Amino acid sequence: MRKFRLNTDQTKSVPSAAQVKRYKDFDALSHNYERLAKRPKKPLYKDPKLFMFILLLGLIALLLFS
Repeated sequence: MRKFRLNTDQTKSVPSAAQVKRYKDFDALSHNYERLAKRPKKPLYKDPKLFMFILLLGLIALLLFS
């Protein structure tokens, strides 16, 4: 059986008001989470390089099968 040692003689550190206020900015936290979790994805038709590539593939396929 493991022996655990509890540190009961130490006083618990309480964060200062400035530290509490720094972590209370829920709007910034929410914004950072949304930016991290939901990356903005550009639709295929709005990306000019990818649109031209798809158009070129379509034209090549049309020429090959006609």
